[in-house]
Amino acid sequence: MTPDLSSLAANVEHELWIVSGDLGVPVARVAIAADGAVFLPSGRLIATAPSSPREGRSSSDSHRVLLLEPTGTVIDEVVVDAEDAATYLHGHPTESVVLCDFVMGQDGNLQTAIRDAGGRLQVEEIFRDEDLVTLSFGPLGDRVLFSPYPSDPERAVVATWPVPTIDASLDAAILDLEMGFDVSGGHLSDGRILLLAAEMGPVLADGDLANAGLVEMIDLEDYAGDGFVEGIAPLGADSFAAVLWDAGQRTTTVWRLV
Repeated sequence: MTPDLSSLAANVEHELWIVSGDLGVPVARVAIAADGAVFLPSGRLIATAPSSPREGRSSSDSHRVLLLEPTGTVIDEVVVDAEDAATYLHGHPTESVVLCDFVMGQDGNLQTAIRDAGGRLQVEEIFRDEDLVTLSFGPLGDRVLFSPYPSDPERAVVATWPVPTIDASLDAAILDLEMGFDVSGGHLSDGRILLLAAEMGPVLADGDLANAGLVEMIDLEDYAGDGFVEGIAPLGADSFAAVLWDAGQRTTTVWRLV
């Protein structure tokens, strides 16, 4: 969805629909089974879709990355080698670039920066030697928040942008988080970050991951019972959504920081 909520891209019955205005009438229908799409500030889209499996295989060993006009016209396409991957895209607030994680389960995460360079796609691998998951760009676009990959959930980091360099980190041991960090959270504002301690609750920290501490969720047991916070998503400078899991049931709630 565009920042002004005027346009939407969605996968509908194995087609990429681009909708503007009337949500029931697509502006364009593109014959790709997209599993991710992000609008760029220019109005163009970067979308991803699994490549067709090779003969005799049930899963794809690569992903298509496409650059499209809002009319659905494909401008450029590249193929990224990623075995049976799920994609997660995060658009930069002002630049024509997205960070795309190609998550491959036990095979780890291929992290890339994908840029619209004058109508041509440029794909660059980042943090090859780290096990990280992208959470969000900061509102100013000069920093990026990463949680640790589930195989080693001990360290969340903040990196600088546009040259991706780790600038600050937060170890789970400092907060006595027995199960480390989960893979949800993001920027509340330029100066505040929200992470999730696995099966414990949200962690609030400054933009450089300093002054971190668990957030007290008052009367949480009234909503979650004996369950826990499964996922979180910042909604603004002082509020966030939390998905609660209890006895096989999920409940989505909204919380305000005071």
